[in-house]
Amino acid sequence: MGLIVGIDLGIKSDHDAIIIRRETSQLVGKGLRFANTCAGRDKLFEHVAKWRDGDERVDFVIDSPGRAWMPLSALIKSKGFAVYRPTAVRVSKMRQAGDRNNKTNRIDALALARCLLNFPDETEEVFLATGIQCTLDQLVRQRDRVVDQVRRRKQRIQDLTIAITPTLMKAMGDFALTQGGRAFLRTYLDPNKVVHLGLKRLTRFLEKNYRQALKAEQAEAIFNASKDAAAFYDPIREEGFMPVDEVCLQDEMNWELDRLECDEQRLLNLEKQIEKINQKLDPSDSFISMPGVRHTLASGIRSCIGDIYRFNNVTKHRGFVGFYPNSKGTGENRATGTRMSKMASGRYRKYLYMAAENAYRWDVEMADYYHRRRRGGHTHTQAVCAVANAKLLPRIHHLLKELKLAQTTNQVRPLYVFRDLSGNAISKAEAKAIINATWKGLKYPK
Repeated sequence: MGLIVGIDLGIKSDHDAIIIRRETSQLVGKGLRFANTCAGRDKLFEHVAKWRDGDERVDFVIDSPGRAWMPLSALIKSKGFAVYRPTAVRVSKMRQAGDRNNKTNRIDALALARCLLNFPDETEEVFLATGIQCTLDQLVRQRDRVVDQVRRRKQRIQDLTIAITPTLMKAMGDFALTQGGRAFLRTYLDPNKVVHLGLKRLTRFLEKNYRQALKAEQAEAIFNASKDAAAFYDPIREEGFMPVDEVCLQDEMNWELDRLECDEQRLLNLEKQIEKINQKLDPSDSFISMPGVRHTLASGIRSCIGDIYRFNNVTKHRGFVGFYPNSKGTGENRATGTRMSKMASGRYRKYLYMAAENAYRWDVEMADYYHRRRRGGHTHTQAVCAVANAKLLPRIHHLLKELKLAQTTNQVRPLYVFRDLSGNAISKAEAKAIINATWKGLKYPK
């Protein structure tokens, strides 16, 4: 018995709510449209109370456009009700199953409510971080965005460079974004300036700004790339078909480098803040004692999990991550090599994959599991996903529960124990030595 309230959130419009009864799957009353104000939200709870029978259970299901779901979710949870969010894929399929040709806010709200009714296992209860956990979650999300901005700016710098000197990035290699490489790009993006400068003065300029020993062939490669570009564009410029303005391009390059350095400084500040919070949450560094997990990944995993007690068992934890293959088959036949379901947290999958990619290089059991998968024909990505799902995730689950218990009972916080294939405790250095002696140098077909 109970009610399910589906709410379609409007970003620039009012919200729409639909109520259905669990036992009959039938609509209760008419739909409600309410404003995203205090008065409007009070109207929602008055409408629910009108159809609620005594203290029967009421669950709310909302969609998740951006961060708009957070204020209303916090209010609903503060009143003692559970709030759920289905995946966008499930909502879309449920809407099409009910009404293939139409889409309105009311239809969406009904689809949301039916997601919880018909597919409760695919509709996660909303978790709202509070206190220091909330701060950590926001910092981690900010860091992810800044990392993406840094990647895009580096790509943009490469594109600008190739536009005027096609072979320069290849000639510069890893030197391109060093202090000396950036000084060069800020001053001598125009290849004609480099040719006029000459090889000797270019070498002195690079060494002065690089502040380290510079290989002679590095400066020569940069000079030759610029010389070739100047020769390439000279006849094009004479015919009046020059496709770029060197002065304008140099200004744009300087602006991109300024923004890149600003983003890199912001990234450094965020990582310092994240590390401080990690040390507050885990002063004994128990979590980062796990193979493949350092402060950045530890903070990402913590921010996605929130409270480890929200998962009763490892199976629910795995379902939250979505690191398992789709099931396809008929009769006795089952398809192999199917794609991952990806029905849950994409951020968590990314962090877990990155941790697993390092973990199997340090933990003997994970290394053995990885190489057995590879010998069985799995690709590197498939094998790493298998390690993350079968080995790393259960260990994260149990270690975080032990840490939570130790925190509440003031006990000594446990550290990760490395073991050999016989189950004997070994040091991290011994584990690395066993892995190198057993599997180093093995190559598998792609």
